[in-house]
Amino acid sequence: MSTQPVSHPPVVRALWVLVAVLFSALVALVAGILSGAAGSALPEAVLHAGGAFAATLPLCLTVLSALGAL
Repeated sequence: MSTQPVSHPPVVRALWVLVAVLFSALVALVAGILSGAAGSALPEAVLHAGGAFAATLPLCLTVLSALGAL
């Protein structure tokens, strides 16, 4: 069995990055909605959503890279 990493075409890598961005946006949306429902003002809810996006995207990209998808 070969253990050499598989080289994916650039289009496949771009699609995986797009999936990571969309998933991070979904997490940010949920974080913003939950923050707003908890009584935070709109600017604070947006900051929570931005923080959730900024934390989730590098994590997703790291996991994809570790799995060899990038």
